[in-house]
Amino acid sequence: MTETETATCQACGWHGPADDTLELRDLWDRVQPGDVMPAGECPLEGCRGAAMLDDRYRRQDDLRPPLVALTIGLDRLHESLLSGSVRPPVHSHIRELAEYARKALDAGAPLQPVCNTCGSTRVLVDAWAEWDTEAQRWELHSTYEATAICGECDTECSYTMQALTDHAA
Repeated sequence: MTETETATCQACGWHGPADDTLELRDLWDRVQPGDVMPAGECPLEGCRGAAMLDDRYRRQDDLRPPLVALTIGLDRLHESLLSGSVRPPVHSHIRELAEYARKALDAGAPLQPVCNTCGSTRVLVDAWAEWDTEAQRWELHSTYEATAICGECDTECSYTMQALTDHAA
């Protein structure tokens, strides 16, 4: 049986299953580059506090939270540039995101996805590819990692990016 991840609200102290948390509203205003990504928003009515995964479930080698925060930041910057509502100076926003990307990606060892249910590395995600006429092959365009399927336990799963331990240098 898989152990349920738990989270604790930083505002009111609520403690419970991480799956019970709500989608974090105004994410980019609340999570800054370098911050730990919350599990979600506190489910107690009127609280709106950030519920953080309890330390025993937080993995140092899981890059998905900082990469999600980086992607959201880039999307938000792009939207504000398109709408003309970007807060000056733009170069400082871009520098901050670039610094965050370097920090998030400075993992050193190669990574692999590992199923949080069974520990398999046979994790599959949906993806789009586009034809490269010059190379005469399909090139990966983007992946949609919100939903993953484990090829070993054949279920929808969550996963953690972990360093390859037996990688030859």
